[in-house]
Amino acid sequence: MITVNGIVITEADILDEASRHAADPNPRLAAGHELVLRELVRQRAQDLDLPPDDDEAILEAVLAHDVRTPQADEASCRRYYERHPDEFREGDLVEVRHILFQVTAGVDVQRLRARGNLVLAELHRDGAAHFARYAAQYSNCPSGREGGDLGTLARGDAAPEFERAVFAMPADSLGRELIETRYGFHIVHTGRKVEGRSLAFEDVRGRLAAWLEDSSRRRAVHQYLRQLVGGARIEGIPMEGAESPLVQ
Repeated sequence: MITVNGIVITEADILDEASRHAADPNPRLAAGHELVLRELVRQRAQDLDLPPDDDEAILEAVLAHDVRTPQADEASCRRYYERHPDEFREGDLVEVRHILFQVTAGVDVQRLRARGNLVLAELHRDGAAHFARYAAQYSNCPSGREGGDLGTLARGDAAPEFERAVFAMPADSLGRELIETRYGFHIVHTGRKVEGRSLAFEDVRGRLAAWLEDSSRRRAVHQYLRQLVGGARIEGIPMEGAESPLVQ
């Protein structure tokens, strides 16, 4: 049982919500976090005398009242554009193969990284011609059955941290270091590369402003909900690191 400022969230509520978080490493904990945040938003809506409604409408009404985010002006857009030139290109392509050492719940990350580095060193010793064999033996990605082949990637096709590292590599090269992403550690081999072109600021100004404003709002909402948690009396569940669709 969980209580939020004296309001009870029952075990039945948690089990029902947990079915929507089956992909999470800990569905019950994720469900509890979600229900606590929803309850806090409902309580804030009552404090503001907002009319009762469904959860989504209540959230939007509370955020409209309590959260303000600035518009992205010309200067902030141009500053971001100039600091991140690789994000505003089109036509860049690279053929990629990888070997994934996947981070999963309960895995010893340091040992996994060490194992990846050991395999990388062995592959450099044997040569990139053996990449497909290594991928089939070691990769946790389904692509391992295809020699690690991810095909030809364009910008935006992969996780940003993977993309940045891969497009920075020369063509036809085996990476000297593991690439670390949210999924784990990757050994990467590039094939053919095609150089695209930079997009002019005027061509990206509108979508860049929209993206900056959306990012700013997400951060503000995330912080706001954490403040609600910090000011509440919550029992029965740890809220450190709580994530949910409400704070993404």
